Amino acid sequence: MLGKTIIIYDLNGKSQKEKVRITKKLYGYRDKSNYEYNYDRKGLLNRINLKKARKMVLELESKKDLPELISIFKELGVEAEIARI
Repeated sequence: MLGKTIIIYDLNGKSQKEKVRITKKLYGYRDKSNYEYNYDRKGLLNRINLKKARKMVLELESKKDLPELISIFKELGVEAEIARI
């Protein structure tokens, strides 16, 4: 039986500005310019095969992506806990 890897990250202690910046970097966002065009900016997590289980809870599909995910969180200064179930 294959186990799942769950990552729970925490943004407590961050200002609202930092939370928005981190969320945009992780998940991406839609950039709009006076209703002339929409451009979808990809986030860092788009290249990793995972699914968002709940708010601030990620479920990894493959263990090979775990080191990359850990380095992304370290780069952004986000605390994360990893659990294998």
